[in-house]
Amino acid sequence: MSFNQFRLRSDILKGLQDVKIDSPSQLQKKIYKAVQKGSDLVINTTVEEKPEVGYLISLLNQIAKSERRQGTRAIILTGDKQRAKQIDEWIWAIGYHASIESACITEDGNPEDQIKALAAGPVVIVATPARLAELLEKSKMVFREVEQMIVDQGETVQEWGSVETVSKRVIGKCQKIITASKDSKELRDAEKNLLTEPELVTLAKKKDAAKINGKSSADDTPVIARDLTQYYIKVPPRSKITTLMAHLQNHEADTVVIFTASRRTADRLYKVFRKANKRAVSVHSQLKKETFNERFDRFKTGNVQHFIVGDFSAADIPLEHATQVINYDVPESVEEYKLRAELVGDGKATKIVSLVSKQDRDDINTICSELGYAPEEVPLPKSVKEKKEAGEQKPNGKQKSRAKKPGAKERGKGRSKQKGKKRGRPKSSAKTKPNIEGLPRPTFDQLEGGRAGKKKEEKKGLVGFIKGLFS
Repeated sequence: MSFNQFRLRSDILKGLQDVKIDSPSQLQKKIYKAVQKGSDLVINTTVEEKPEVGYLISLLNQIAKSERRQGTRAIILTGDKQRAKQIDEWIWAIGYHASIESACITEDGNPEDQIKALAAGPVVIVATPARLAELLEKSKMVFREVEQMIVDQGETVQEWGSVETVSKRVIGKCQKIITASKDSKELRDAEKNLLTEPELVTLAKKKDAAKINGKSSADDTPVIARDLTQYYIKVPPRSKITTLMAHLQNHEADTVVIFTASRRTADRLYKVFRKANKRAVSVHSQLKKETFNERFDRFKTGNVQHFIVGDFSAADIPLEHATQVINYDVPESVEEYKLRAELVGDGKATKIVSLVSKQDRDDINTICSELGYAPEEVPLPKSVKEKKEAGEQKPNGKQKSRAKKPGAKERGKGRSKQKGKKRGRPKSSAKTKPNIEGLPRPTFDQLEGGRAGKKKEEKKGLVGFIKGLFS
């Protein structure tokens, strides 16, 4: 199960299975990791995205580990009575195997019975703000062990004064979280009064996130944290596959996700990997869902080591863990680069590496200029560098031998004149006949796919025919 990366207790995992939550969404993972830091949070989300999976799982897991179960550890407030009952039932279902209970306090209950329920010290309280504030004022009750206070669906809360009343009854350090699906002046005022330097957690673009956070949105360029481990390798002409294979040879133990720009390139890489006896699968947008899931499961379970992705966005890949993310083709948009970098930023991979050939330089320069800084360059793998240096020396020798040909041609012309032969196309001979068998077979590097675009006009004649054999 993908929740295993959170190192949850088996009884919490059983509860998640009971409610048929098999794996956390990308947003739920971001919420979970942000909660782990302990800072105040503003979470941009909807009810359908089940933010409680992100903000409560860590707390319920800690409670399950604790032998002492008395004392309220979390207070969840929501302006919707039905939502309060929904969260209460969810906590009961997830915490059933760990014997975790909660109390639901809304206007529908008897106040005296509810005060008794609060006095018993339920581990989690789920309530509407007005009713809980009323009961706390009446009973003079305070909370000394609360670790989290969450306002769920902040846009539904009308009584922010009641929320502040409840907050004042929490003594000691407490992480405060507000979730909301839309912005409002009341919500921004509440954030200022309740939260201390909150972090925004969202999957929205920066432009929309700025609106949620009440800031100017003049610049909607995605922002990638500077502490992410980002590298790039300058690739010599027709050496991209050689560079990739040499790089992977230096990281044999790594599990790797490789992004390409087209189905064609992904399929070719898969053939190269098979020939090199590397365990790999490739996916692209033309695959049936069942085939995609089967191949992705093979990578997820460790049956294969390399996952080659063609014409898919990183947002469509439910990645759980990989050692590296490699941009075989640099993405054309900053948004896509950001999504791939977020796979690293969410702790799903340790680094992102871009292979930058001549055709990729415009894209990487655009990305760097919009980000305001560049990834760190790493040197070519030793074997590729040696091959490049050897290749640079060979043409010099060839040029010298070619230099003699014009003279030889002139001598041939002279001889033909002396014999009185007519000038024109020379007859075919063993020396002038093209040696088809001797032509070098194109390597996979020479057949690199790259991004889709307009097809070049096909060359006619013998050269076009020979190239057609290998395209």
